[in-house]
Amino acid sequence: MNTATVKNWSIATDNDGFTAPELTRYILQGKIYDDSRRAFPDGTPIYTSSIRSITDCGTHKLIETRNTVYTVREADVDLKYEEAYPGAYERLKMRGVER
Repeated sequence: MNTATVKNWSIATDNDGFTAPELTRYILQGKIYDDSRRAFPDGTPIYTSSIRSITDCGTHKLIETRNTVYTVREADVDLKYEEAYPGAYERLKMRGVER
């Protein structure tokens, strides 16, 4: 499994307004660093495939997608995202459904 860190991160959806909530997929977006595949230079903006799981490791969280496990930290949340959704890091959890 590939690994990387994402900074200036936020969570987005693919919901177009006509998708049932239970079918909405969530993705991680931000700037990638320390990409184990070296496919992206540090600081490259990325949009991941659907989030499959989120693991709270105390000092950071691991977000797993189809091919990669991303590390995110509270200090690295996108400031505009945090302003719109206060406590974004603490609320970053799975709802029990893999998509």
